Amino acid sequence: MQITNLTVDNFRNHTHTTLQLSAGVNVLVGPNAQGKTNLLEAIYLSCVGRGWRAVRDSEMVQFGQERALVQVVAEKRFGKVDIAIQLGLGMKKSISINRIPITKVAELMGQINCIFFSPDELKLVKEAPADRRRFMNIDISQIDKSYFYALARYNKILQQRNASLKNNCTERELSVWDLQLIKQGEILIQKRQAFIQKLTPYVIEKHRALTGGKETIALTYETCANFEQDLQQAREKDLRLRTTTVGPHRDDLAILIDGKDVRVYGSQGQQRTAALSIKLAELDLFADLTGETPILLLDDVFSELDSSRQARLLTAVANHQVVITATDAPSVGKIFHIKNGQIVSQ
Repeated sequence: MQITNLTVDNFRNHTHTTLQLSAGVNVLVGPNAQGKTNLLEAIYLSCVGRGWRAVRDSEMVQFGQERALVQVVAEKRFGKVDIAIQLGLGMKKSISINRIPITKVAELMGQINCIFFSPDELKLVKEAPADRRRFMNIDISQIDKSYFYALARYNKILQQRNASLKNNCTERELSVWDLQLIKQGEILIQKRQAFIQKLTPYVIEKHRALTGGKETIALTYETCANFEQDLQQAREKDLRLRTTTVGPHRDDLAILIDGKDVRVYGSQGQQRTAALSIKLAELDLFADLTGETPILLLDDVFSELDSSRQARLLTAVANHQVVITATDAPSVGKIFHIKNGQIVSQ
């Protein structure tokens, strides 16, 4: 899989920008706040249907404008795919694939796969469980549409169950929601367990390469032993607190270095290396599962790595298409210099 063209109109601080990307390393260079990361977000939007920073789609529309367009053209094993997404103030997001409008974001999943990493992705390792659940949700949704649908149904049922709890519902009313929640929740749990089981050997390999084999990493999906049973046992507590206290929406992912929880005992360097190992592992796992190599998006990562780790990283991604943002141009790749939302040279 390779993105050949990216075009954005009125997207963030870009009035009109077009990039023709190479199959290897592409570097967006410039001082901070010039629009480099905005182009990564445009690519990310075309892959998963949402930006990673925006709470609302309208936040990605350039200030003073009413509409924005993101268009990405990619070459895949079986031909070309053209993704166009229109955003606007007071309008629903519009998505088309090869000029054919789609009605559900799930139809976009898997068209172009990407892996995104930035210094903020340390949240994956050191912050709240919600960040690790988000990582699993986005990744599995890109390779398994049935997971995306189950996740959407689960979240809707969870919202309705919590609303019933806040309205002092009876236990009989709660049982109706429980049956539906358990059905969708068990799908999420099974698919997350399978995903982490498949991902772990790849993470171990990447981590060994980045650390020179000096440390050992392990991943463990932390969930309830029996969702149905645990939900029943938590019913009295749920009625008292008026919220659902157990389920996939409360699960977590444990990341261990040499048997110790890196969230608690790891140094910042260990946490950064663990997060990067997971992201690099996703590349190979996606390629093996889908037959297509995802696009790697790296936002300001070089500034967080010493020279030896930079070299190891570039070696690790040598066979992938990569789009990197940096304040200084490295000695490799196709370089795009960006200033005030424009490509000034390349």
